[in-house]
Amino acid sequence: MAQLIAAQTGLGQAAEWDRWLRAWPRANLLQSHSWGAVQERSGWQTERILVETPGGVLPVTALIGQVGPGGLSRVYVPRGPVCGPDDVASFTRVMETLVAAGRARGASVVEVEVPWEAGEVPPHHPLLFLGRARARQPLATALVDLRPEPADILQSFHAKTRYNVRLAERKGVDVRPVGLAELSFCIRATEARQGIRLPSQHHLRNVLEILGDGAWALGAAVGEEVVAAVLLARFGDQVVYLYGGATDRHRQLMPNHLLHWRAMMLARQDGCSSYDLWGVPEDDRPDHPWHGLAQFKRGFGGARVEYSGCWRQELRPLGARLVSLADAARLHLRRRR
Repeated sequence: MAQLIAAQTGLGQAAEWDRWLRAWPRANLLQSHSWGAVQERSGWQTERILVETPGGVLPVTALIGQVGPGGLSRVYVPRGPVCGPDDVASFTRVMETLVAAGRARGASVVEVEVPWEAGEVPPHHPLLFLGRARARQPLATALVDLRPEPADILQSFHAKTRYNVRLAERKGVDVRPVGLAELSFCIRATEARQGIRLPSQHHLRNVLEILGDGAWALGAAVGEEVVAAVLLARFGDQVVYLYGGATDRHRQLMPNHLLHWRAMMLARQDGCSSYDLWGVPEDDRPDHPWHGLAQFKRGFGGARVEYSGCWRQELRPLGARLVSLADAARLHLRRRR
């Protein structure tokens, strides 16, 4: 049996949801109660489902979104379900529940973007019999281990990154908490410089408000001027680098390098064991639009993780085809912009 939890829940129920979630091996921020609330403010309908499996009660945050006109919709599960890839029974039970929920709501497809690495999905796993879907989350990332001593963590960085961290320290760059305005200003500066779309101030405010103490906004300042800022989110013993930006000012002082180093140390002091750099290209092509950012992130070392991507179960074949066409059109328009 599956039990539906209403999208609007009290703090007690939110804490209980996350407690259930952390009992599973692949628990992560995107399946947390708070992140479901963030997505609800972004236009998704959030449904929290408790699925009874052989391994216990498995919480699943499912997002239901409209896809263009005509009532087309999808059910999407970000970085879930949070069972392990070898727990076929739990995964199968979750998919049965999601398919039933999707059909009851007239959805055309169910999409699951599992939190499993590409190489760890066993042969003949039910996931591999689903169709491929466009990933919404980064397909690759790097995780910096925060458990060693600080000197050892710094030593694991590339030599140039270590040099830049120490340069920023010598030149007096200061890292401190910042507010929404400073965070948004730095992100808008990067957006304009790189010609890319980054989260709006409205979204940043929602993340800060809903995650509360689980969200950290830090900035690097030269004197009184904040020249770089990041928004981090904590879930369990992991901190995720969600968003960031920097102005063109004082770039020769390497404020971004010191900003991430100090963020890692703050996370370590707070009991976290890993720092997720959240998104690097799947390949090293110099013409990749993320190549420069990837070089920066790889300077911090970390273990590379490649996810198995997003998979989908069609519920209404014609509707599923129209959903794919709408996704392709939106992606093309975004690239043109």
